[in-house]
Amino acid sequence: MKPLSASVKALLDLTSSPDALSRIATGLRLDGGRGPRHPDVAPAADPRRDADLAERGWLEREGFAHASAVADPAVCVALVREIEALRAVELPAVFVYAFDEPWALAAEARKRISALVGHDYRLVDDVWAWHVPPASRGWPPHRGISDVRLAREAPELINVWVALSDVTADRACMYAVSLADDPGYPDALGRVDAPLAAARALPAPAGDALFWNANVLHWGGRCSERASGPRVSCSFSLSRVDAAKHVPDASLVAAFEMDLTARMDLLARMVLVYGGDQADVSDVVREWATITHGLTTRFSAS
Repeated sequence: MKPLSASVKALLDLTSSPDALSRIATGLRLDGGRGPRHPDVAPAADPRRDADLAERGWLEREGFAHASAVADPAVCVALVREIEALRAVELPAVFVYAFDEPWALAAEARKRISALVGHDYRLVDDVWAWHVPPASRGWPPHRGISDVRLAREAPELINVWVALSDVTADRACMYAVSLADDPGYPDALGRVDAPLAAARALPAPAGDALFWNANVLHWGGRCSERASGPRVSCSFSLSRVDAAKHVPDASLVAAFEMDLTARMDLLARMVLVYGGDQADVSDVVREWATITHGLTTRFSAS
């Protein structure tokens, strides 16, 4: 198929057409606010409660934790397949957030993590998706937030990362540094260095989620040339409802109430924030993001 990011005009036309997008990712839904609402209800009881309660302790002690089977295997397979379809036409993996399924996954994970932590969290406008092929690597060491010290027991901002493919140690798995072993925590959060011995590899099977206090130093590993395939994953962030003042730059999102225009406006902002040096974000996509964000800002101000 011919790349659909060949020109800014072609990309602007594509991202305003649900039908055109649906012809690329044929296995995903794109109701874009036209379908039934998915109410944001209070967390429900979960049969994995005991395991999750143990993870609550790790979140407080180390700053990161693990939630198993957050995403259905069939959903993971569909998302990997359609991210591959996006990449085949030179669109970035994050464009998968134009569709409903990543948001449904995020909504379910939000409920699960809210119950696990014991506080109510909401999705904020901070998402990304990765397709890391063999011989490539994930993002370098960084923190989700470095200008505010967050609570240990129930962080005001939590970053959530979901493995859509099996993510083994040689397939660009995540690494994190326990808060107890981090020389930059809590008084020098601008530091992104730590002893090699402090790095913890966090492999995860497809469907599992890793989540961490946004102060945690973390990064994506290298995908070995021997790896069986790319590392495919997605992420989003959760803000504790009673602590919005700690993340003033984040806005709550109601994904199933956003039409396609609103979703693409959000993705344009994400490309401008995160896409500067990403291999799957072309110059055309960056220019599209600049124009789209500029138009949104202009019309919002008028």
